[in-house]
Amino acid sequence: MAQMGEAVKDALAAEAEAVQEVEAARAEHDRGKPTLSLDLLLTAIEKEKESLQLWEEGVETLRQALSDRRHALDQQQELLSEFARTLRRD
Repeated sequence: MAQMGEAVKDALAAEAEAVQEVEAARAEHDRGKPTLSLDLLLTAIEKEKESLQLWEEGVETLRQALSDRRHALDQQQELLSEFARTLRRD
């Protein structure tokens, strides 16, 4: 679960960087430097893609943790059910 928290933090950081790149692109465009602003926008897109990848990794980690927990609960339920059946027979 710590991995998921780290992935979320990284995703949020990448999103913040993308926002900064877009803001910088707007400023450069306003200064009359469209070429630089295009480069900044392309960088922002890459940051956003990185952020999406990190979110996907976090979601997958969470999905696996939920599956593992569900499996553990199923095993506990089976053991307790078996124990209850044993107690009822005695």
